[in-house]
Amino acid sequence: MNEPSLSTILPSVRLLLLGYGHVAQAFLQLLASRSDWLSNELGVCPVICGLGTRSRGLYIHPRGFEASFLAQGTDPFQQFIDHGTYVDNAEAFIEGGKALGATLLVELTTLNPQNGQPALSYIRIALQSGLNVITANKGPVAYAQSELQASARHQNVQFRFEATVMDGLPLINLAQFTLQAVGIRSFRALLNTTSNLVLSMIEQGFTRDKAIAKAQELGISEADPWYDLDGWDAVMKTTILANTLLEGQLSPHQVMRQGIRDLAPAEIRAAAQSGTPIRLVSQAHRKLEVPIAEVRPHKIGKDDILLVGKGTTSVISIETEAMGTITLVEHEPTVTQTAYGVLSDLVTILKQKAS
Repeated sequence: MNEPSLSTILPSVRLLLLGYGHVAQAFLQLLASRSDWLSNELGVCPVICGLGTRSRGLYIHPRGFEASFLAQGTDPFQQFIDHGTYVDNAEAFIEGGKALGATLLVELTTLNPQNGQPALSYIRIALQSGLNVITANKGPVAYAQSELQASARHQNVQFRFEATVMDGLPLINLAQFTLQAVGIRSFRALLNTTSNLVLSMIEQGFTRDKAIAKAQELGISEADPWYDLDGWDAVMKTTILANTLLEGQLSPHQVMRQGIRDLAPAEIRAAAQSGTPIRLVSQAHRKLEVPIAEVRPHKIGKDDILLVGKGTTSVISIETEAMGTITLVEHEPTVTQTAYGVLSDLVTILKQKAS
């Protein structure tokens, strides 16, 4: 086994990767492709010292594998199966990885919209163990954002979740680093790419099943696509944004939810033909200083900025006191953009550590 030796020259940033679906696989490839940039700009070499999934098990490796080495193989997981140590639960995976020098957990398991578990427990354990945490999983953030951020502050580590909303678009970072004191009043958005795609394809004459299959092929849908079509994915994202942009304390069950499951294809096509296509709209505003949020289908008028959200395009329009209305558009994102959101959080953590 001929592993690269860059990590023997540069300090390594040792990561635990929990979950190995589409986003994790794209993240590993992106991390490998940016390894030279990380070494040149930040002086570190990314090393994966733990990899785990529910279906294939949890493994740690004493030396770890450089991301660039793992990305060369057809099945990076097999390296851990062949050469790593199996552990039988997530707590042992996290604690064992920390003992091997891991400083960061990348949590990319599947969404549970009911309570955010078991990912929420994984993140709690990691933060309490003194690990930085990055996640693209909306559930834990939607249900326990304040708690997890407080835990991270107490342990002097970071909890970052840029990829939970609009993939790699720097929306959370924009609020944290650029729009401080701007006075955000409200937002309206198309946040669920799967429902956008399904509605667009039905408008073009495709069946709902074919549209869902296309979303799965592109890797943009949740493991259960009905989490998208019933509005749960959008509710998670809306909760996160209401709590981040509007400084709320909402739980997902406080967000009014209506999905697109019951919309008839004829109704969808008729609305589009009249120039007012139906889209699943997320919106929130302050009422007596308390955020009120909802997710439900709306007809989008011809002059509405949200109309740019065609296909899998996501868009958010933010009303502010100091900057007027700001609109951000993410054109036709793929899983790579989500992976970049994870990578950008890693870069933020490394830069703040170095400062």
